[in-house]
Amino acid sequence: MKKLFLITMLLIFSIPLNAQEMELIVGRNFTTYDYTNSQGETNPKLNGSSGSYIEVSYNIPFNRLQNLQYSFGLALNQFNATGGDYASNYSWDTNYFGIKSGLIYSILPDRSFVDFNFKTGFGINRIINGQQKINGATFDLSNNEDFTSVSVQPYLGLELKYDLGGFLIGIGYNYSKNFSVANGDQEKLHFNNSRLEFGITVPVN
Repeated sequence: MKKLFLITMLLIFSIPLNAQEMELIVGRNFTTYDYTNSQGETNPKLNGSSGSYIEVSYNIPFNRLQNLQYSFGLALNQFNATGGDYASNYSWDTNYFGIKSGLIYSILPDRSFVDFNFKTGFGINRIINGQQKINGATFDLSNNEDFTSVSVQPYLGLELKYDLGGFLIGIGYNYSKNFSVANGDQEKLHFNNSRLEFGITVPVN
């Protein structure tokens, strides 16, 4: 984790600051939990659920690569799920805070009003709070080691932006997988996440 942080900081300070952008993104996460127990068995009764997403990021272009931007941001994620059968039902509601580091490649950089972007990178997340409900009983996830460890979230995304003169609006899709770095060899919990996004981008110089 320290190596990832140091690489990110070196990349930020090595890029000439030119034509930066601030971007606000809101969206809807559609999450499924991928759980494997100590016997290597998965839980087929787990179902996906949805949650909110908000991100504030700073986008910096590379001087010699006009198609490419570096993006660094802060994000809040809700990764939720449900499950159960006729005998019992349960759900998870979690809130994660994270930092995001990635690259944005502009496929149509010379278009006057429309741009289409490819995005890739990773996030580092930590749970803020969460709860599990089982047949009406509520349990705090703040001290559950399956949820409290730091997680790494690589992602891929597509974004369509439209220039309104002075600022841009965009819609996009993002797919990611959240890996807990502290999952042991016996049990593993990952999140698979698809997200629909809406963003507003404003130049800052």
